[in-house]
Amino acid sequence: MNYVKKGLILLMVLIGAGLVFAGGEKEADSAGTGEEGIKPATYTWTAGSMGGGWYTQAGAMSALIKENEPAITMKVIPGGGVANPPLVDSGANEVGWGVGWVDKAAYNGIAPLFEKPLKNFAGLAGGFSVDFYHIVAAKDTGITTLDEFVAKVKSGAKVNVAAPMAGTSDRALTSLIFEHLGISYEQMEKNGGRIIYATYADMVNLFKDRHVDYAIATLGLPGAAVTEMAISRDSTVLAVSDELIKYSHDTYGTVALETGLSFIPGGTYPGMPKDIQALSHTTEIMVNTALPDLVVYTMVKILMENIEAVQALNPSFAKYFSKKNAPNTMVPLHPGAAKYYREIGVLE
Repeated sequence: MNYVKKGLILLMVLIGAGLVFAGGEKEADSAGTGEEGIKPATYTWTAGSMGGGWYTQAGAMSALIKENEPAITMKVIPGGGVANPPLVDSGANEVGWGVGWVDKAAYNGIAPLFEKPLKNFAGLAGGFSVDFYHIVAAKDTGITTLDEFVAKVKSGAKVNVAAPMAGTSDRALTSLIFEHLGISYEQMEKNGGRIIYATYADMVNLFKDRHVDYAIATLGLPGAAVTEMAISRDSTVLAVSDELIKYSHDTYGTVALETGLSFIPGGTYPGMPKDIQALSHTTEIMVNTALPDLVVYTMVKILMENIEAVQALNPSFAKYFSKKNAPNTMVPLHPGAAKYYREIGVLE
C-alpha cells in the first residue's frame, strides 16, 4: 500500500511539473510567438484623411480581421502617405497604409523627404491599387509630352499650374522629378507663372475657368477630377519618357516599365483615344517590425482567405490586388507575412 501511495505521489509531482511546462509554452504562444493563440490586444492603423478612401478601407479590413480573430482589434486614425512611415517606424502606430515609393524612400532615407533611413517597419501586403501621376494640359498649350513642358519652363515661358498641396506624396514626387529634369515649381514662379497649390476639387474649377492651363493630380483610373477637366476643356495628359519611368523606378520605387502598368489606356478620358505613358505607384500596408509574427501572419491569412471581400472595397483593388501580387511591397516583408506567403506558394 505504501508503494502505491508513493507511486501516486510521484505521478502527481510529474503531472504537476508537466502542467507547469505546458503553461509556460502556452503563455509564450499567447504573446504571439507560438502557434496556438494570440494575446488580445488593440493596435492602431494610421490611414488617410478622415472619411477618405484609405480611412474607410482600413476600417472595413479591420472589421474583417476582428470578425475572424477576435483577439486582434484595430483602431483606425487619420494619417497620410508621407506621415505614415515615421509613425509606424516609431511604434506610435503598429499598422499603416503606404505609398510604395514613399515607403521605399523612408526605408532608404532619401532626402529631402526623410533625413535618415527608417528600418523599423516592414511590408504586410502590397499591390492594392495603382495610382497615376496625371499632368493635365489644355490642348491649346500645344504640348503633349512632359519633355515639351520642361523645355517650355527652361525657355523662360510663363506657365500657370494647379499643383498638389504641401505634405502630399504627389507634391513630393513631382518636386523630385522636376529637379531631375532641371526645373522646379519655384522656377515657374520666377518666370512669371502662377502656381496654385490646391485640392483636386479646386483644381477642376481652376482649370475649367482658365485660371491655370496645367493641373497635376495623382489618382486611380479613371480619376474623377481629370474626367471633369477633360469634359470642361479640351485637354490631354502629358506623356512621359521611358527614361523617366526607369529612373523613377530605380531611384524612388515607382512602377517599373516592365510591368506594363505605366500607361493610361486610351479612352480612359474624353478626347484621349490613345494610350498615354505615365508615372504610377502602388499602394501597400506596412507594419512595425516589433509586431509579433503570429499576429502579422494571422492578419495576412485573414485578408488572403477573404480576398474577394477585400477586392470589393475598391474597383482598383478588384483590378490589381491578388494573392500573387500581395507579397510585392517596396520594403522587406515582415517575417510573419513572408511565412504565410511561402505557405501558399506565392513567395519562394
